[in-house]
Amino acid sequence: MKGYGQFCPVAKTAEIFAQRWTPLIVRELCFGPKRFSEVHSGMPTMSRALLVQRLTELEDAGVVATEPLAQGKLYRLTRAGEAFRDIIVMMSAWGQRYGQGRLGPADMDPTMLVWSMKRQIDPRDLPDREIVLRLEFRGVPKAHATRRYWWIVLRADDVEVCFKAPDGKEVQVVIAAELEAFIRVWMGYEGYADAVAQGAVSMTGEASSIRTLKHVLKVADAPYERPIVFAPFDAAA
Repeated sequence: MKGYGQFCPVAKTAEIFAQRWTPLIVRELCFGPKRFSEVHSGMPTMSRALLVQRLTELEDAGVVATEPLAQGKLYRLTRAGEAFRDIIVMMSAWGQRYGQGRLGPADMDPTMLVWSMKRQIDPRDLPDREIVLRLEFRGVPKAHATRRYWWIVLRADDVEVCFKAPDGKEVQVVIAAELEAFIRVWMGYEGYADAVAQGAVSMTGEASSIRTLKHVLKVADAPYERPIVFAPFDAAA
């Protein structure tokens, strides 16, 4: 980490937090302790070597702690790292209010969308019966063409994401959508009702399952500011 040569606490905070990728690493760990591969899944375009470097820097700064596992390590935020949570929440709110127009073709990544959907599901909202959702995206960039189709299995105690149709599972709901349109609906930038009216998004299947999924995924008919949902901090960890 490069210093600013200032004793100002803003400068000292920036020396740790204002490094490229660091806020996203902290964001990932706000969802709970993770293995290296799980942290990297939230930032697939970041090189693994740079992620190792950033995690080491954050550990040296007392922001991240590690726990040895049988294979690899488990990374978690310390109390000092957890104190960055409010900054991440404010960055999310700012981006929703003022950054909507910055979405571009390079941001249209279906893998990141599905990953975001999985981790933003509140376990308390999961249905008491299994629901299988199939996602079919149109307008997917060529770089992600093999990731047009996804399956999400929601159970009372788990959310499973599949690249292929899960064996022996019946699909209750199908979401077919233009990728960018669904990203905007998922983020709350655009209302679901308007996207449906424009033919950009459709949700078909069992009526009761559709109602449950709209609640679980927080898909709203009108635009709204989606709150970011993190795991609670375990001070005893």
